[in-house]
Amino acid sequence: MAYHSIQGLAHGRLDLLNQLRTFLVTTTGWTLHDDQSADPQPYFVFKSHGESGAEDIYLQFRISTTSGRIHVAAFQYWDAATHTGVNEASHTSYTYLRVEDSADFIFWLFADLDHVFVVTKLVSTYYGHYSGLLKRFWSGAVALTQAAVTAGSGVVLQVNDATVVTPGQDYVIKDDAGIERVRVSAIDTAATPNTITVETLVRDYASGAKIGEDPQPVVNSYYNAPGTFYAVNKFDGWTSASGQQGRCGAANGGLQGETDPEMRYGTTILFPWLASMSGSAVYQELRGELIEIFSVGGGNVASEDTIQIGTDSYRVFNLTTGGWCAVKE
Repeated sequence: MAYHSIQGLAHGRLDLLNQLRTFLVTTTGWTLHDDQSADPQPYFVFKSHGESGAEDIYLQFRISTTSGRIHVAAFQYWDAATHTGVNEASHTSYTYLRVEDSADFIFWLFADLDHVFVVTKLVSTYYGHYSGLLKRFWSGAVALTQAAVTAGSGVVLQVNDATVVTPGQDYVIKDDAGIERVRVSAIDTAATPNTITVETLVRDYASGAKIGEDPQPVVNSYYNAPGTFYAVNKFDGWTSASGQQGRCGAANGGLQGETDPEMRYGTTILFPWLASMSGSAVYQELRGELIEIFSVGGGNVASEDTIQIGTDSYRVFNLTTGGWCAVKE
């Protein structure tokens, strides 16, 4: 599916929730994985396999018990039969869309099968929220286990393709129930199926589990993105809903105001928003960047202006806390 964007008017937060459902499912191609619109706190869980078809993205948007909010949570997996999630990434105080309960407000939605970015305008203040995949700096290639495996030492995994890993390196393995970091000690690409041997496996994994450098770089941001976010996993798995904290920073070196516009030809510079894990020292790493969201200076634009670069159009917002951003339309 292609990249899509719309601007609209919401008649309160429930209306935005319903318009988000239509946009993601009908326009963009996400799956409505769990429809709980009749719940006392109505919510939807959307699922996507990403633009590559090989990803696992589960996002929940729910009417919050706190006024002015639609709560957002990301999950490693969501069971639609029991309406429960596995390994949540969220925070009750921060990961939400800033909205009006019943009054009208303007919104913008930007999405592909990898992510969704929501901007809401309340009076004259703009709020942004990012959820979904990062444009990862690590490889997205994964090997799929061909049979269930049991925890232990020197565990041999039957996989479809062992060439995606290298002996002596660490990787992440995940299924719908668990996730952990493992060290590969050996591979056999001549065997049918291929095999990967890992030094230690803490838990059991089902057939179809994925092993790779970064098999699920799903994040869920604060209501005033770009800024702080929570990831479904850090490089060695999941600890708690808010235990995988990261943050976004514009790669502009503080010089964006001096490129407004570039003097020689009057051009506009788009700086990527980089995403890093920012927990304890052992987890600090540059993870990737936000998809189709860029930092710009605000000297030659106003919020809601568009910037044309080649055949691409970018909508500009001065987001609260996040600053001047240009989002691809």
